[in-house]
Amino acid sequence: MKNLCLFLLLVYSSVFISCSTSVETNSDQSSDGLEIIKVDLSEAREGKLSEFFEPEIEYIWLKDDSEDAQLGGLNKVFFYDDKIFTLDIFGCKCIKIFDRKGEYFSKIRAYGEGPEKYLDFDDAIIVNNEVLLLGIYPPKLMWFSIDGEFLREEKLAKHVGSGIFLEEEKRYYFFKNVRELGNYFVESVNEDFKDTLKFFPYDVEGYYGDYPSRSSFMKNDEVYVGRPFNDTIMLLKSGKATPKFIFDFEKYAQQIDELKKKSQDLSPPDLMNFINNKSKLYFIPFSWHISDTQLYSSFKYETDSYNVFFDRKNQMPHIIDGRLKNDIDKSFDPFSFSHHFRKDKIGFYLRGKTLFKELQKKKAELGQEGFEEYVKGKGKNFAQVAFAAKDSENPVLIVYTVKK
Repeated sequence: MKNLCLFLLLVYSSVFISCSTSVETNSDQSSDGLEIIKVDLSEAREGKLSEFFEPEIEYIWLKDDSEDAQLGGLNKVFFYDDKIFTLDIFGCKCIKIFDRKGEYFSKIRAYGEGPEKYLDFDDAIIVNNEVLLLGIYPPKLMWFSIDGEFLREEKLAKHVGSGIFLEEEKRYYFFKNVRELGNYFVESVNEDFKDTLKFFPYDVEGYYGDYPSRSSFMKNDEVYVGRPFNDTIMLLKSGKATPKFIFDFEKYAQQIDELKKKSQDLSPPDLMNFINNKSKLYFIPFSWHISDTQLYSSFKYETDSYNVFFDRKNQMPHIIDGRLKNDIDKSFDPFSFSHHFRKDKIGFYLRGKTLFKELQKKKAELGQEGFEEYVKGKGKNFAQVAFAAKDSENPVLIVYTVKK
């Protein structure tokens, strides 16, 4: 199952997808605070980074100067205080921790059978200055210190995927990939694991796909939950789930009934071919971000990719066709932003060797004299990190700050 999830995740990360229900209105905020995002592909245009991000790009090389520091897969990355947490779920089955300068600090790895061990895990969050591991098999929750030391564990009757903790309410919310009537996708408990609340019952007529849940929750000043193949993003507050954002895809929407039928009738390769080349718009919570000022998500319509930025202040969608023009430091033009690092930081990563190849392309484009001027000015940070990481297989995080 994990191999299938990895395959689907790789497909989704390269084909920026979206969602389905149609609402006949322009992008607007209703009297009850519901924000409607109209995605009209006829309005797609070219876009620049400076429209949506602050005028500085951060490059953080996670240095591989020791065996422990070497990274394989990178399924999730997030910042907390002065630390960077990297989840390698399929490789070392561990979390490696770096400081904000990219120096290796420590790791969390408790692979094995029995107490204080796990055979699999799928997610991690910070709760009360501790690291909480989620999606563990056999089913349980495990807490570690920020430095990586085991603290305690709590056995569970059933497996949970991702989760979030609301400090104001002192409640956990867990996402479960259920497939039976009577089960719910989201369940919430208090700190004592009592007072259970349930949200989003499984519907046999629905279509849910086979998608990892580790990006289902989005936490900034508020907490949101997105569900695969559902066009409504919900706000979690005061023990309730309230619709907050609705994507309106109009004639560009993928009919979910058709997708469900394709998933039943087609072989896995043929289904992937349909998703990659023929499917219309639908939403999955993978490359997405919500701040006080902006909602972002990446999408795909047939073979074309789009980045959608929704200006929450003016209730205005900006539909960007393909890559965004990098007019900040002119290093290279990004396809999309797959990682939510923290409240106001999003981005992606490239391997050190790959980043250096981008710098070499820049040199070929500018010529020797123009390149020397570039690396002393606008491209200084990019060039310094690319040169330092030129022989590295470890990632360089490319971090953008969302415009206020």
